[in-house]
Amino acid sequence: MPGQEIYSYSADSLSLSFTGGELKIKEHQSLCGHAVRALEDGRLGFAYCQDKGHIPKALEEAARMARFSVKTPFSFAPGASFQASGLHDPALDPSDFSILKGYVEIAKASASSFGGTPRVISSMDSLDVSLENSEGFSGAYRKTAFSMYIECMHADGFGFSYLSSLHRPDYISEAGLKAADMARSMQGAGKPDSGSYTLVVELSALDSLLDALMPSFSGDWKRRDITRLSQGKKMFSESLTIAEDGLAPAINARPFDDEGTPSTRHVLVDNGVVSSFLYDRETAALEGVHEGGACSRPAYNIAPSVSSSNLVISPGNHKDLSDIGRHIELHSAHGSHTANLTTGDIGLDASVAFLVDKGERKPVKGFMVTGNVFDMFADIEAIEAHQRTYGPLIAPRIAFRGVRIVS
Repeated sequence: MPGQEIYSYSADSLSLSFTGGELKIKEHQSLCGHAVRALEDGRLGFAYCQDKGHIPKALEEAARMARFSVKTPFSFAPGASFQASGLHDPALDPSDFSILKGYVEIAKASASSFGGTPRVISSMDSLDVSLENSEGFSGAYRKTAFSMYIECMHADGFGFSYLSSLHRPDYISEAGLKAADMARSMQGAGKPDSGSYTLVVELSALDSLLDALMPSFSGDWKRRDITRLSQGKKMFSESLTIAEDGLAPAINARPFDDEGTPSTRHVLVDNGVVSSFLYDRETAALEGVHEGGACSRPAYNIAPSVSSSNLVISPGNHKDLSDIGRHIELHSAHGSHTANLTTGDIGLDASVAFLVDKGERKPVKGFMVTGNVFDMFADIEAIEAHQRTYGPLIAPRIAFRGVRIVS
């Protein structure tokens, strides 16, 4: 009899927006199903179904599909038992429209505090995951999530803020005020002169830079010799330490990954040295290494693949990056999807930023941040001592030296 794995997934989601002066239900969705994998003679097959009663048939289909896969020393996660707690907040109930409506109303009111026009997009999610396999693994957890994006337009000024949490949020009003104040401060923004600047990157923009950097830490890229990173080699600033951590208190927290490997802190960059890569168990088996723990499934009907949970960048020793001298403070940068992920070359469009010089802070926008993301993380001027959270990212602000700006 082949080895077996059964992954069960149930999700309920409610999205609500305030735009154009109206409250609108964007989407109310429920999704439930089961994914199975069969392992026979080192070959792995995948199938799925919606009805629990159809799992035996899906296992048969997975066993048939296994015949077409590559033979590897793959094995399912070994026997263990998990019943996780602390990830679920009953106050975040996607079936209760009034809860999310109340949160949106708070955001709308605070974002219009200075007379600007607000826009709010928010969602509540509830997720149930269970996993068991023929090696004796059995795990389950319930999880809730809340996210909200707030915009404000004030004349020609634009501001925004984003917040996310596993639990009921208690800082929505502050987030709305941040968007309103940013919009007011961005009025009359001009373009900075083209040239080389120290760039202080807020987490919202840092997230875009990491979108271009993190694919190179894929174990599959390493196996196929696509990544330019070399394990054990110093390739970044010695002040930089990056870890993948499913136990960190951010939106992608989980007790085990989506094939049963217990979550832990997994250091990818250690004081500038490339320490390790991200693997799921199948990719590790294909390369012949004993790794795992970075497996994710966007939904039950999508085969598991390599993906990180939370990313944590260790704090530095600089108290406040505002005092480092003339610099551009970057809040919003778009276009990471156009980056060359193998070479690291980027060109990001900056829409919210401030030029800070001799105590003055002037709004600037409409310029490009160009260069190479690997070079940027190798040439860090300073890292702030205080970490913040932005979605699945826990990090301080980072100042990059000599970044090219094109207006």
